[in-house]
Amino acid sequence: MSGGIRAQNNLIIAAPLSATPGSNNTYIGSAAGAQVSSARNNVFIGQNAGTLNGGAANTLIGAVAGLRTTGNENTYLGYYAGYSLSGNQNIAIGVNAGFGGGLGSDLERSKGSYNIYMGASAGYKGYTNNSNYNVLIGDSAGYNNIVPGNVMLGSKAGYKNQTGQKSTFLGYQAGYNALADSNTFVGYQAGYTTTTGTGNTFFGTASGKGNSTGNHNTFVGNGAGPGSANADDNVYIGYNTGNHANGSRNTFLGANADAIAQNLHNATAIGAGAQVAVSNAVSLGKDANVGIGTAAPTTRLEVNSGTDHESGVRLSRITADSPAQLTTTEKVLTVNKSGQLVLAQAGRFSVKTEADWSDKVFAADYKLKSLNEVAHYIHRHKHLPGVPSAEEVVKQGVDIGKMQAKLLEKVEELTLYSIQLKKISQQQQAEIRELKQLVRQLAKRR
Repeated sequence: MSGGIRAQNNLIIAAPLSATPGSNNTYIGSAAGAQVSSARNNVFIGQNAGTLNGGAANTLIGAVAGLRTTGNENTYLGYYAGYSLSGNQNIAIGVNAGFGGGLGSDLERSKGSYNIYMGASAGYKGYTNNSNYNVLIGDSAGYNNIVPGNVMLGSKAGYKNQTGQKSTFLGYQAGYNALADSNTFVGYQAGYTTTTGTGNTFFGTASGKGNSTGNHNTFVGNGAGPGSANADDNVYIGYNTGNHANGSRNTFLGANADAIAQNLHNATAIGAGAQVAVSNAVSLGKDANVGIGTAAPTTRLEVNSGTDHESGVRLSRITADSPAQLTTTEKVLTVNKSGQLVLAQAGRFSVKTEADWSDKVFAADYKLKSLNEVAHYIHRHKHLPGVPSAEEVVKQGVDIGKMQAKLLEKVEELTLYSIQLKKISQQQQAEIRELKQLVRQLAKRR
């Protein structure tokens, strides 16, 4: 009609073009279901939707959606959605979602099943029969994925993966370059640089940013990750942890906890800013106090055993039976009145009060035993008064400080006895002189 409005290839409802259109199908659109063979219970809406379909219970909506699909119970929504995806129970929503690998009449159809593709070009190249049980959501999420058992959520998450299975990527470009199995990357560009590394778990924006081929690492926190591409078996938890570490089997816990030396192994730094510089070592905190059994440590290390007069510290390889390593006078560690560990001079022992020292012997009210009393005590007990017996020493040991005071007490008592004897001796000498004088006087009278 001259001057009228012209439209091409538009059709609201059309009869099937196939001689064997199947049964209970709904075709809406130009060439929708055009070459269907024995299909049943399908809904095809859009130009060329389900053109070559021969399955059942499929819902294909969009131009060229599911054009080559022959599977069953699939739902494809979008331009070229599920174009050549011919497995069962797949869901593809978005332009080119679950496309199936390419164009051409001789293209081998993908027979992957139980997949969910949502987003433009999500799962675009899922063209193998082994591409099953995947959930790919986001623009180009899992774009190259052709293997089973992956979950990729986020724009271009898992974009390059073709071989890695049983992985979960969540976030923009999370696991973008990953190719190996059993990785879990959550966060913006989490695990972005990882390629063949397997068994890794990264949580946080740009976490695992330095890893490429390292395996079995756990990095949690924004920017958490190693300074090398091939570190294995590490655990980093906290913002920017382990940024300079490049060894294996290391543990960093706390914001900016890190290594300050290269190629460390079995090194642990715990606490914000904590640093470790040698392998097979544990570093606790930075300018921090450590408490064991206490919530309020006031020194670098405070141990509360929970029981009075017990330290709560045990040295399992050093006991009372161990040989002494020092034989000369050296400084030793001991505790002060507040329980703090202090350095003391070996051979020096504290005396709590003046009464504990032996100067009391020289007090005016001190009761000094007579030598007869001492002799009687020794005869009966076989040791000096106030001094422990050999049996007591064997059973209870010796308090060196108290023993020193007791020995000095006996020395001072000996001094008093000596003074007494001197006085007696002086008196006797005086008496002897008097007697000698009397003898001389008597001799002269004769």
